[in-house]
This record gives sequence, C-alpha cells and structure tokens, in this order.
Amino acid sequence: MNLSKRGMAFLIEVSHEHERAVGLFPSSEASMCALTEEVGELAKAMLEESPERIRREAIQVAVMAMRVAIEGDPTLNDYRERVGAVAHAPGMTDEV
Repeated sequence: MNLSKRGMAFLIEVSHEHERAVGLFPSSEASMCALTEEVGELAKAMLEESPERIRREAIQVAVMAMRVAIEGDPTLNDYRERVGAVAHAPGMTDEV
C-alpha cells in the first residue's frame, strides 16, 4: 500500500478513534443509522466549519464505515432476511 504521510496519519487517527468508539459503544446495533448521521455532520461541517472540524467529522465517518463493514448492523438482519439477503454477521468481512 502506497499512502502519503497525510493519508497514513489520517488512518492512524481513524484506528485510534475506532478503538475509543468501540469502548464507548460496544454494540453495533443501529450502526448504519449512526453512519448516516455522521455523513450529515460531515456535510454540514464542509459547508460551515473549520478544516479541523471537517477532519474530525471525516474521521467519524471513516470509523462508522469501518464498523458497518466489519460488524454489520444486526438491527437490519430481519429486513435482510425478508428480502432474501444473507445476514451480515460479525467477521464476514475479515479478509485482509
């Protein structure tokens, strides 16, 4: 992987924030809603806030996107079953 120093620094911040977020909110329930909320906050920051605030919100979006990819959102499993989609169980996307 060939990332710039800025890109690597961003991913390190995402990793630290992911660790903190999982500690504060261990359940992945409603993670898709949380991701959507964070995207809205990033959009608002892009329009009205400082570059530092934009970066913080972008980190939050990245963390929630990571959680959705890794942990799924069990609150959506009933719906996914009704439409014939496989439940997104934790660990399904652990390939590296």
